[in-house]
Amino acid sequence: MLEREIYHHYNLYVDQRTRIGGYEGFRAHDRYYVLVPMMDGNYLMLQDMQTIMNYLNQKGEKDLPAWVTNQRGRVVSRVEGQDMILFELPRFERSERGSIGQQLGKFHKAGENFPVMNEELIRYNQWIDLWTSRLDQLKENYHSISQNGPSSEFDFLFYESFPYYEGLTENAIQYIVDYEYDRNGKEEGTYTITHERFHSGSWIPIKQNDNLFMKLPLNLVVDHPVRDVAEYVRHLVTQQAKGDVISGFLSDYTEEKPLTRGGWRLLYGRLLYPATYFDVVETYYNATRSHERDGLVNHLKYVLSLEENHESFMKNFFNISGLPRDVVQFEPVGWLSKS
Repeated sequence: MLEREIYHHYNLYVDQRTRIGGYEGFRAHDRYYVLVPMMDGNYLMLQDMQTIMNYLNQKGEKDLPAWVTNQRGRVVSRVEGQDMILFELPRFERSERGSIGQQLGKFHKAGENFPVMNEELIRYNQWIDLWTSRLDQLKENYHSISQNGPSSEFDFLFYESFPYYEGLTENAIQYIVDYEYDRNGKEEGTYTITHERFHSGSWIPIKQNDNLFMKLPLNLVVDHPVRDVAEYVRHLVTQQAKGDVISGFLSDYTEEKPLTRGGWRLLYGRLLYPATYFDVVETYYNATRSHERDGLVNHLKYVLSLEENHESFMKNFFNISGLPRDVVQFEPVGWLSKS
């Protein structure tokens, strides 16, 4: 029983159970708490996440929760058969937060120049190497299936679709290579605290109509701020959001934190890169147990069904983004500019 386990681990009496942003939550002693499962089992990163949260607190970032340690002084507890982290919700001030784009811009400004101690957190200036390594691994999977034939429906879907995504990835890599060459070692912008994959569920909605979110300090990395901007736009495209919604997000973000010419180019290049496709395929082929692959065939089918929408977005990127062409001048990928 949850109430009994919460008292056992944290000496808290549960007054009321509730759902908070899709997570199990409860009220105790007039404060609200949320239990977040450890999904990836990366316990070594917890200390880094705590350090990041302390840094953001010092920089004035709002709406961050507090870690709650159990009676043994540990962050992780076994609750209802699963490893959990307990967070105490902050006391949300009644003040204007702005849109999610504006809040993300403020979050990035607060996270600038974070003193990185663990190199595993760093993704800054590493996109080319990471993307090339991931592509090489999928090439091996593709060649293996080519020689031995597909042994599952997923194999068949991957084998049929990979050449297209290989070309798209090579376009994206070349775009970033050209950007690196053109900047000739000069920095455009700076690194900051970002999310591994920023989307609508990365922050827990408290009052969605008021854009009030609790910002979970999990799955964070250090990278160029464009990483989050691109991944949120990718999320919107995946959700088949209208162009004005995407335009509004970009406008709100750049109002708070303008993008440099190089930033716009990085945004375009990252949006070319089919990250969602890689995530699904890698999850399938890296799975060690059959149940970990459940649902991934349908997930891949869904990703493939969205490609036409993604391609249409990339063709209209310059109009939708509101990119200031008089200031930022760069050429789109050739085949995307053709009707």
